[in-house]
Amino acid sequence: MAGRTIRSSSHRDQHSSQTKEQDQTSDIPDISAERVGRVVASEARERASKPGEFVDARSMASGRSVGSQIDESTFGNNGFLARSKVIHFPQRERERIHTKHRVLTIRIVSTVLAIATVCALVWGLLFSPLLVLDSTQIHIGGTNTWVSDARVKALVTDQAGKSLLLVQSGKLEEQIRALPGVTQAEVTKNYPHGLTVHVQAQVPAAILKADSTMVAVDNKGRILNDVHTAVDGIPVIEVSQIESALKQTSVNQAVQILGSLDENTRKRISTVEAKTRDSITTKLDDNALTIIWGDASKLKLKMAIVTTLLSQPDTLAGATTIDVSAPDRPIIK
Repeated sequence: MAGRTIRSSSHRDQHSSQTKEQDQTSDIPDISAERVGRVVASEARERASKPGEFVDARSMASGRSVGSQIDESTFGNNGFLARSKVIHFPQRERERIHTKHRVLTIRIVSTVLAIATVCALVWGLLFSPLLVLDSTQIHIGGTNTWVSDARVKALVTDQAGKSLLLVQSGKLEEQIRALPGVTQAEVTKNYPHGLTVHVQAQVPAAILKADSTMVAVDNKGRILNDVHTAVDGIPVIEVSQIESALKQTSVNQAVQILGSLDENTRKRISTVEAKTRDSITTKLDDNALTIIWGDASKLKLKMAIVTTLLSQPDTLAGATTIDVSAPDRPIIK
């Protein structure tokens, strides 16, 4: 009986102790989270070091490790570096190869198109009928009796059927100037199919006469045309044979001198003698006045002396000979 009483008393004491503890706990004031934050911040300010003070690292709060932050699911959401994306390398390799093939294909197609465009352009401009020279649209101007239109056109017509871009104007002008009697030539392209040629044709320097055969020659001794009768204003040189005469130095010297004379003087010439290369002589006014030229050297000076004397009849004073074979010492007699 006594034992039971003791256990009951102990149970009551334990219950009374728990009741007191609960009462004490209820007496603790309720501290809000905001207040706790202010307290922690205040303590942190108190622990913060001032400039120049010694800082004990042991008193500093330990931070969270980088590894633990990386493992969190929210890592990188606020601008922090995030773990790199895992790349599937076989797929990336296939994408790289596909891109390479696409770029290569584009380059090949672009090159083929460029070559095709250039070929089409070249064919259109050089080989198609687009710019072909039409022989019916070739026009010749400036010719005369001695340099015929047909002779010049025969040379130019060889270019018919070619593209105007392939017709070399400079080369064609040289070929035309090489024709006997032509002193100048100008070629103009008239797109898309025409060509105009203008020449400056000279009057023959002389007419070579062998028996009943007469030919007109230029100042270089080149044959222009056959002549049936003498032409006013063109001096006549009598020779034994036309072909052999053209090879003689004396005849070539004579036509060079005659070709340099002005039109009025040429009309006054009645006879030309070319026996030797340095004894070229012309007779004016029905053989009333003889001019001894010698050869064709210093021709400009000789021409100036003769022209001056012929323009001053009083100076000649009935003289019948003007000798300019030595132009530095002309003789009038």
